[in-house]
Amino acid sequence: MFCTVRAGREGRGPGRVAAAGLVALVALAASAHAGRAQDQDNVLKQGGAILQQGNHIVKQGAKLLGFATDVDPPADFVQKSRSDHDLDYIPVFQPPPEPERPALEGVNLKAVKSKLDELEKKHDALRAAYPPAAKALAEEEAAKKKPKPSASNAQQ
Repeated sequence: MFCTVRAGREGRGPGRVAAAGLVALVALAASAHAGRAQDQDNVLKQGGAILQQGNHIVKQGAKLLGFATDVDPPADFVQKSRSDHDLDYIPVFQPPPEPERPALEGVNLKAVKSKLDELEKKHDALRAAYPPAAKALAEEEAAKKKPKPSASNAQQ
């Protein structure tokens, strides 16, 4: 950097590091100020405001050191997909809207239940015909019938 820190000199090491940091900070401020003055001249020629978005001295210094960049505008398809106006505010804890269809009653409800029962019987028949499912069902029923060991036998 601007100076070297030698381990042999005990009192001067931290002072040299501090001086080097101060020199670097002054150089950073001077370069950012020069860039800002040039931008100010360009803005005055265009008739705009002196401070533009993203033209802060801290950001200029971060750009100089490589820690910040300018963001490019979004692609055309992104701009086309965004709405022109602000979207309405949607509260987080809002109750869900009521369904548009009314609840089923009477004959319609019985018809839906009968269709579900028929479908359940069909699936039970398919499940019973499939050997691994039948085996698993038999094992589950056998496990239910088998008595559980008592707590005193488990501790031994």
